[in-house]
Amino acid sequence: MSSSRQREAQISEPLPCPECGEAEMASVVETCRLKNGLTVKSLRHYKCPSCGARFFDDDAIHRIQEARAAGAVAKAP
Repeated sequence: MSSSRQREAQISEPLPCPECGEAEMASVVETCRLKNGLTVKSLRHYKCPSCGARFFDDDAIHRIQEARAAGAVAKAP
């Protein structure tokens, strides 16, 4: 990741869960195994404490895309 890349400000207000309506999503850092089987370690994202739904900001999506690209390169002959 480039040091010149700008970081977005953390959202300070509680975010409601779009899935279940829980009043506050939690910002967490954990290993995520995505539906396609890709595993991303130490990924910061938002998770609903009520229903478990996960939501990814731009930084998390960037990390997921990097991991996906690295996995594709590792599988190349």
